[in-house]
Amino acid sequence: MLKRAARSGFTLIELIIAVAIGVFVVGAIYNVFTNQTKQLLYQDIQMEMHQNLRLATDVLTRTARMAGYGTSGRTFGLLGFTNGAANGSAPLPAIISYNGLGPNGSDAITLVTMEPGLTMNTTSRSAPDCGTTTLTFEPTAFNNAARLGALQAGETIMCLDYAAVGEYRSYLWMITAVDATLGEVYVSSNQSAFVDYDSLCGGNLPLVMTCSRAEVATFYVDANETDGMGAGSAEHPVLMMDLDFSSPDGNDVPVVDHIEDMQIEYCLRSPIGGTNCTAALDWVNSIDDYNNSIESDDPDDVYMIRVSFVVKSSREDPQRLRMSARPALADNSAGGTEDNYFRQTLSTEVMVRNMRIQNMP
Repeated sequence: MLKRAARSGFTLIELIIAVAIGVFVVGAIYNVFTNQTKQLLYQDIQMEMHQNLRLATDVLTRTARMAGYGTSGRTFGLLGFTNGAANGSAPLPAIISYNGLGPNGSDAITLVTMEPGLTMNTTSRSAPDCGTTTLTFEPTAFNNAARLGALQAGETIMCLDYAAVGEYRSYLWMITAVDATLGEVYVSSNQSAFVDYDSLCGGNLPLVMTCSRAEVATFYVDANETDGMGAGSAEHPVLMMDLDFSSPDGNDVPVVDHIEDMQIEYCLRSPIGGTNCTAALDWVNSIDDYNNSIESDDPDDVYMIRVSFVVKSSREDPQRLRMSARPALADNSAGGTEDNYFRQTLSTEVMVRNMRIQNMP
């Protein structure tokens, strides 16, 4: 027969101590798990913001790096100034700045370039007049047939005139139709429609011009869900790209989510700017787009562009421990309502070499 001590169980004190230790261990494990989950969520949010910043910067700077290619810093014709315009006969700059006109004081920018992969030379037997509606190419030369086939009605075509004395001249037309077999691109006439074109094209265009599809891209921040223009809202601002040569509308392309602010600065050549772009005074927040009131502040004097973004997280701080608002950036002061969202900023600089290469002295 077993002794009473051998048959006895845990005492109440022992059970309480065991339960307490178990609760402590489980609580510690749960606390570690919760902290790890919050840390992983925090890292995920930070990585998402970082990726959005990198994507926005890459898309815009890649386009900016090509700005002015195939131009003399300006283009004449389509998108220039119509007859009777108050701005006179100024052509369209290859870089147009819009300072502080977007939501929350964000900037916008329009960049004009010639697509390098579709270049072809015209082959007119006689010099076309300024009112021409047909640009002729040799379809059997090089790979022109395929290049002509890549052009579509509704796009734009840019032609560069190398024959002009002392400068390059770039013309821009709207394509109405393409016949790749005949090697003809049909365009809307620029004559009597644009003052800048009429003032430059005296009587005839040159026999040979280098032409390609023109790319005219406008980048802006959309943060208004009620205007029908773009996919953005106040809670979900979006970096947009306009490619159809009109005001912002429902056809614009959303590029990157949660871009709360975009600021663009420009380094101009002397005397206002410097060629090294290292001093704060070398940079301005806008360039003189149209009236040329300051000779050294013209769009074709741009040496470098500095692009800065503020990105807002897609989710709030899970711990709700921080309050922040849109930070100051370039000439845009801080503002907005403080909230529990994370924010990051990123700035990068781009050398705009094509503006100088094509701009002959």
